[in-house]
Amino acid sequence: MGSVQDFHLVTAAENLLKNAKKLAAATAPGVDDNEPELRRCVASTAKKIAFMTAPRVDVVKEDWVTLAEVGAWNIFIEWEAFDFIPLNGYISIVDLARELDAQESLVARIANLLLATGKLLPGPPVASCSSTPPQSPYANITIRHSRISPLYMTSHPVSPLCTVAVGNAMRPFARWPDYFDIYGRCEPPEQRFTPFSFAWDCPDLEPWEVKAEYPDYASAFARSMQSKEMVGGDTVLVGEEAVYDMAWVGEEAKVFCNYKPWENWTPTLVDVGGGLGQLLQDVLRDVDGLRPEQCLLQDRREVIDKAKDNRDGVLAKVVMMEQDFHEEQPLKGGLVYILRRILLDYPDEASVNILQHLADALPDDNPKARVLIMEERLLEVPTTQNCLVDVVMLNLGGKLRNEAMFRELATAAGLRVVGFHVSHRTSNCVVECAKA
Repeated sequence: MGSVQDFHLVTAAENLLKNAKKLAAATAPGVDDNEPELRRCVASTAKKIAFMTAPRVDVVKEDWVTLAEVGAWNIFIEWEAFDFIPLNGYISIVDLARELDAQESLVARIANLLLATGKLLPGPPVASCSSTPPQSPYANITIRHSRISPLYMTSHPVSPLCTVAVGNAMRPFARWPDYFDIYGRCEPPEQRFTPFSFAWDCPDLEPWEVKAEYPDYASAFARSMQSKEMVGGDTVLVGEEAVYDMAWVGEEAKVFCNYKPWENWTPTLVDVGGGLGQLLQDVLRDVDGLRPEQCLLQDRREVIDKAKDNRDGVLAKVVMMEQDFHEEQPLKGGLVYILRRILLDYPDEASVNILQHLADALPDDNPKARVLIMEERLLEVPTTQNCLVDVVMLNLGGKLRNEAMFRELATAAGLRVVGFHVSHRTSNCVVECAKA
């Protein structure tokens, strides 16, 4: 947020006005999500002005409002309440309560908070909008969508992300005092007995095992991991815009492997813990010379089963294999082994173990062979979002890492870092490792 010494109110206000004028000029009628970077700049400056100028106690109280607001939109997501609000109309509290099979006064109180914070907007006070007798005190109170609330609808990809934010973050945060009293004031050393598993009343289970105990939450998590807002999508993998240019893999693939999958088959590229193949789709789209049958997708059985059920397009010929990356890598000698958004979920000891299996799998006779770690890094000057991801990973037993921390892991695993590639627009990085 910056220190008081770094903040100059008049300068900040002038910058806010200048960028607000730019945004107003660039915004077409009915367009809400254009100019995202300019919008972020305006919002960030306005937020900083509010933080630096509001009475201190008001700043503290605003956090209380946020906590209550999260509770409000989370329960409405759980009840699918936002789905019952017409996108181009309104609904009465009485009719919404009927759809939710909930008490009118309860629905009204939750909706009032969302109205007060602007997440919902008031509709016209039309008593005839409800078939309920007019004696109901809520008969003519209506609500409609704001510019934000459609994102909470079940059909929107942001909605499961919100559910996961509560389950992975807010729920464990609320239990931090009890957790650290019991397990000590230290980072979780493993993926069992984490703040996440403790908050979900399954302290001795790993996060994926906890999710298996709560199928509805597991479903929301699975949907969130297919969302571009979470895992990205249309990743730039070749050329100057790429964080790491993978064009060389395509050139090597032309001579590295031209065999169909059979016994003694050696894959060119292995996506370790690759989920449903979101990254592989981008790789095969962009990396000229790399063929689907040269690629191997690995993950847990239930993930691979789902990937096989949904394979189409460029993934149709990709080889898919059930594999636990905590165990020995069965297919050795590959050119490239990719870990995307994997190590941030794990503490150091487990991360070294994962990397060790891949170091052992790299061929001794090919100096071009690589392990590529693709994930968000800990910035030298962390942003608010960067810090948020890091403490959420703390809940799950993992962490974000900077270059020095990645190098330490690689060395311990028998690898050497030959390149640390970063995005200057985001916190993403690619750690390029060779066999030590």
